[in-house]
This record gives sequence, C-alpha cells and structure tokens, in this order.
Amino acid sequence: MSAESSKSNPPLQTVAPINFLITGGGIAGLACAFALRRVGHPNLTKIFFHWGLKDVLREKASVSHTIHFSRYESGEYLGEQVWNPDVLKETRGVFMVITHAELFDILYEAAIRIGAQVRFNAEVVSINTQEREVELATGETVSGDVLVGADGECGPSRTAVVGREARGGHTGLAMYDTIVSGKYLPEHLSLLRKDNSVFVAFGDGRAALAFPVHGQEDFSFQFYGPDEHTDGNYGDPPSVAVREVTQTSDPQLRAIVEHARTAVRIPVRSHEDLEDWVHNDGRLVLIGEAAHPFPPGTIQATAMAVEDGAVLAKLFSHLSEERQIENFLFAFQELRQSRATGVRANEFNAAFFMSLTGEIAVQRDAAMRARLATGGNALDGLGGETSAMWEEIRTIFGYDCEDEADDWWVQWGLLREHALNRQADDEGAHNALPLLDFSKMTVQVSSTASG
Repeated sequence: MSAESSKSNPPLQTVAPINFLITGGGIAGLACAFALRRVGHPNLTKIFFHWGLKDVLREKASVSHTIHFSRYESGEYLGEQVWNPDVLKETRGVFMVITHAELFDILYEAAIRIGAQVRFNAEVVSINTQEREVELATGETVSGDVLVGADGECGPSRTAVVGREARGGHTGLAMYDTIVSGKYLPEHLSLLRKDNSVFVAFGDGRAALAFPVHGQEDFSFQFYGPDEHTDGNYGDPPSVAVREVTQTSDPQLRAIVEHARTAVRIPVRSHEDLEDWVHNDGRLVLIGEAAHPFPPGTIQATAMAVEDGAVLAKLFSHLSEERQIENFLFAFQELRQSRATGVRANEFNAAFFMSLTGEIAVQRDAAMRARLATGGNALDGLGGETSAMWEEIRTIFGYDCEDEADDWWVQWGLLREHALNRQADDEGAHNALPLLDFSKMTVQVSSTASG
C-alpha cells in the first residue's frame, strides 16, 4: 500500500549527527539507512511517497485494484474484492505490487544516493557491547554510536537482546515462493492482467496467492502447504519443485505449475512477542524482522519494516545532545511495539485463514458465495456492513507512522526537554537525572551488512 500524497518536503535535520551501525542489508536496514540519512545522520507504503520516491516506485510497481478468490482444489470462483475508493481516499493510498528484489533496488539506490554506506558480505562473528563494535569474519572491527539490528529473526542482534536464540516454533505450514512466465498464464487466470489483480485460492490446509510483476511479463506465485521442515529463509537457493507441493490443486492451476521455477521454501513459524526491543545496555535497537518476524508472504511485513526505519529517523531528527539517545530508542519501542505486534498477529491469522479446514472453512466459503450472489465484495459483510477484516485494513492503511513520531515529540519529548532544562537551571549541570548519566552506561553494538 503506497500513499497518493504530495508530502515530500525536506525533513527536519538533526543538529547533532551521530553514526548508526545497521546490522542487515535487507528492506528494513536499507529503509532505516535512507531515512536516517534524510535527517542528517550518517548511516509500501505512503512513506515512500513522503520520501520523494513516488516516480521510481510507480515505474517499477503496478497499481492493483482487485483481489479474486477461488477454491484451491476445484477452481470454483468465490468472488472479488474491489478496493473501496473511499477507503483509498481516506488513507491517501493505492495498492501496489512489486517484487522484493525491485523494492530492494529502489531503497538501495536511494540510500546510496544520499550518502549511506552499504557493505555486502560482511559477516558478523562477535559483538562487543562495551566498545560498541562488532567483529567481522575478516577480523575487521566496525563501530557506531547507535546499533540498529535489522538482521532478521536468525541474526545476532535478536539473540543479543533476548539473551538466547528465538527463532520461532514449528507450525507445520510453509510458503513456497516462485515465478511463472506470463506466457504460461492459463485462460481462467487472464483476469489477473486486468487492473493488475491479485489471485487468492483457499484450500484444505493449502492455499495459493499470485500477482503480476515485471510489467505483467511474469507472475509471482506463493503456495502454502504442509511442511515438516524447520529450516529455510528468504535468500536460500531454490530447492523445491512446485509440482511436489501442489498435487491436490485445481487441474488448471497445476498446468501453470509445470512452468514454474524451482521454489524457495520458507516455513511459517510462530514467534513470541518480545518484551524488549532495546538491549539492556541501551544502544542496540531491533527493527524489522529482528523485532517482529512475520509469516512469509504476508503483505504487511515489508510495511512494518519500512515504518520502523521511518519512525526511528523521525525521532532522531530531534537529536540535539547525546544524552537523548537512550530516551529516543525507548520512545521508538513505545511507538512501534503495539502496532507491529497487532499487525503481525492479524497477518499470522490471515495466513491460516487461507488454509482453513473443516466446518469453519465451509462457513467461510458459504458466506463468500452469498456475497458473490448479491454482487457484493468478498470482504464486505452481509447487509452492506463492512466486515471486521475490512475495517482492520482501513485502520492499518490509514496509519501515518511519521505523524505518530512527531506527536510523541510534541507531547512528550519537548516536555521532557523543558523539565530537564528547568532542573539544570535549579540544581546545576552536575545534578542531572541518573538515567542520563552516561558515565555509568555500557553500550551494545550489533552489526552485519548482508546482501
């Protein structure tokens, strides 16, 4: 979801630039690097348009207006959901589809263009919290004033904050990610070419999702199905023949599978909600998948990662003294934790909603057929009332993370600064609050810049 907004004014610049060492070079890390550089610190959303990336995003991505639903096993059509113009206007949004690689390139080029330094193949082997530095596999050490852990659920940053590995539990479901050339798209899916539509198939313990990419030259397919493996992540080499996991699908869907590239398998894991995103030592903060791992293939994972970078940068645009650093990091956690946790729970439920079994699946499909018979949208409630699911979409897309960060500064940040200034005037500079006594602080660093 990207905002149709002209809000791309120059950002507030910090008067106290510091160095951020970002662990991880994925979407979260690059978004954070770009956002921080915009506010003067060295190094889908409406944020991209706010950042002045509207033109390049529109060049690479496709605007979608409709989601089509069907049964995975039979191909029975269950209805469509046309994006409500009122909702899009209210949230200043358009729904866009793009590959992960294309989005990565957009953020990478934007970050490099404004001065972020990105290093690839820099594997972190140890973290020294006292010295605020990490050691790379080459023996080199790299340090920073603030350490940003954007290295995912399996990276060293999450382990450092939690105090142990926290890779999530096995759910028995996996997502298989592949690409199919558009020339093999069967006739019954030709509707996906109209308005760059998204296709969703509900199955018995299985599901499929597809959308056009590369200007409709190709179609991205994501199949969900049972899986007993626990390993597998984005970036792994393709290892699964799609026909092996789609044997119960609609024959027309199986026909396209014959032309699919070998798929990457990513297990759907369940994760505990972390109590802390900031290390006890105060200067290592988790963002993106390191803080809140999402099920693979869900639409909000990337949005949450980008929002994290935007909020962190917005807060640090107000930095004027080193003593504010820790306060800003905990403010980031306060602003982001409840939203990311709630959205992640919804996305986890959505992944399993597509693959429901038994009576609840029968009821879901019957309700959608009834809406189809009356000409209603698949996600709209009967009687014209908006369903809870659609209301959640309205809430999620209408949120403006940078406005939330600005509100925190006006309501709490400035108030704290005024109180500290008043205390300094009354008690003298040597009696600052213990929380801000940096002589007693140790600082955590985490970093790896991966491709």
